[in-house]
Amino acid sequence: MAWVERRGNKWRVRYWKPDGKAGSVPGTFEIKQAALTHAEQLTTNPEAETPRQHSQPTPPPAAPTAPFRPTGHNTTSEPTVAVAEWAEIWWQTVDVGPNTEAFYRSLLTRHILPRWGTTPVDQITPADVQIWLNRLRDTYAATTITSLRKLFAMLMADAVDNRLLTTNPVRPRKRGRGRVEPRHERAWADEHQVLTIAHRILRLASRNQCLLVITAAYTGMRWGELAGLHRDNLDLTHGRIHITADAGALHEVNGHLTLGHPKTHASVRTVTLPSFLTQLLNTDLAASSRPFVFTTLRGKHLRRSGFQRRLWAPAVSGGRYRDETWPPIRKELTFHGLRHSHKTWLIEDGVPQVAQARRLGHIMEGKIDDIYSHVTASIDARLLTGLETRWHRSLERYRRNLGPQGPQSITP
Repeated sequence: MAWVERRGNKWRVRYWKPDGKAGSVPGTFEIKQAALTHAEQLTTNPEAETPRQHSQPTPPPAAPTAPFRPTGHNTTSEPTVAVAEWAEIWWQTVDVGPNTEAFYRSLLTRHILPRWGTTPVDQITPADVQIWLNRLRDTYAATTITSLRKLFAMLMADAVDNRLLTTNPVRPRKRGRGRVEPRHERAWADEHQVLTIAHRILRLASRNQCLLVITAAYTGMRWGELAGLHRDNLDLTHGRIHITADAGALHEVNGHLTLGHPKTHASVRTVTLPSFLTQLLNTDLAASSRPFVFTTLRGKHLRRSGFQRRLWAPAVSGGRYRDETWPPIRKELTFHGLRHSHKTWLIEDGVPQVAQARRLGHIMEGKIDDIYSHVTASIDARLLTGLETRWHRSLERYRRNLGPQGPQSITP
């Protein structure tokens, strides 16, 4: 029995060999009907010789050539697997966090599978991949293109490991001038801008959500780590926040909120607090019995999109509030920009890079992290002193600019 199978934009004829394996008729057919006709001939006359190529004129005898196949790809007659089929199997091997999984699925369903889903994995060439990515550059940001290349490369690398093909067709771009992308500096805020944002959110919502902004800026913690912070993990006696492995972050995937592990194993850490922040958090928590440190006005988990829309955007972008006009703080500043702000402050204060990494939950190569453990007390004390100085400096300027008749204060 013979059947036809799409091969890119053409068709080929497959059949079962005596050993039970699938074989292919050499060459391809431009149209499906021609392939079907030949498949019927093989079915009715299985002893017939296979065609040299297809229904087009036979090439001159002096120049017979085999069908072109890129070097390094599967050159056997084994049945090939389409990208969509392999992706279904590959998903069962992926071990990532829920947010990363949702991101991967979005890239696959929106970009990779619509273009490559029906393509056999051994028919993808580096040139095809590069042309595809080049065309996407006209529509999508460079970060999106980079993410697509990395995910597709990961998918194909695992296909190589599973012997579906011999080389990975998704390769880093090493030749050509490349495209000169405008370099965008990550937006960050100084201590004065952070205090202004916090005061605005205090007026828009509550002291608790105002403290969320201050804590983010003065600890460098991620949104999920702050939104999922339970009061049991806040040690106000010693001024520490413990980010645990089992429930150290709040994850929001497809509208569902769950507590789980933070971003990486390095994110499991203890973050020390400057004394002013310990006092502010202690005062705020003493006024309620809510289990989590930062919540909505009703004590529910915070959702990033709602906080962004209702509080962050008005506070940062400015506009009218009652009888006032708020000027914008800084263009393109995001909540995650508070984490960049914290790192910038540490750099300005001369904090060693390894101490920055430990505080922010970053991974450092080699044994340099072990060295840090011997000097942690002195470095951490200097780090906290710098943060305390920034806070009081921002308070002094804020009060000087607004005077005693200014809006309600964050401090008790």
